[in-house]
Amino acid sequence: MKKVIYGIIHFCSKMWKWNLFHIVLRKFYVVRTEWIVAKMAEAGRGCFFKGIGMLFQPEFMHIGSNVCFGDGIWLTAWNSMGGEPYLKIGDSCCFGAGNHITCANRIIIRNNCLTGKWVTITDNSHGETDFESLKLQPVKRDITSKGTVIIGNNVWIGDKATILPGVTIGDGAVIAANAVVTKDVPSYCVVGGNPAKIIKKRLI
Repeated sequence: MKKVIYGIIHFCSKMWKWNLFHIVLRKFYVVRTEWIVAKMAEAGRGCFFKGIGMLFQPEFMHIGSNVCFGDGIWLTAWNSMGGEPYLKIGDSCCFGAGNHITCANRIIIRNNCLTGKWVTITDNSHGETDFESLKLQPVKRDITSKGTVIIGNNVWIGDKATILPGVTIGDGAVIAANAVVTKDVPSYCVVGGNPAKIIKKRLI
């Protein structure tokens, strides 16, 4: 038995040394990506999913070309509001590990968006905050949305930032790590804090 175990360890170490392990893993990711994008309403060429935490109702998702998703990504669309949700991601976007993008209304992310890890982008919440709603268990409250989320071109979003419903982020904006964005962000500005405020205004 020990010889078998040592043999397996030796084989794995050889694979690692020859980089075969990474090649095989990459092939697995490619095959799984093909399976995922086939379920979506639209997906361009060159998309890549490293790992999935949750994928729910991908038939409402439209993904551009050359979009990559880090490990543990959560992509969810909810059609419980009576209409069809619309999640659109443009070309050449890259989302860090543990990102959570959840759409019940409309989320539009334009081209070249880059995010850090554990970023949340949401256009919805579990119910209203009136007294009758608060008496219900959160999981039993109807999903509601306060508006569309639009993220412009060339936007950089730092680790653990949260983009809340009804927000538009302009082109070239930078969202600092841990920021909670509750209001529109002008183009080419840096915002940070909770709630996020402008730290640096555009120079043009």
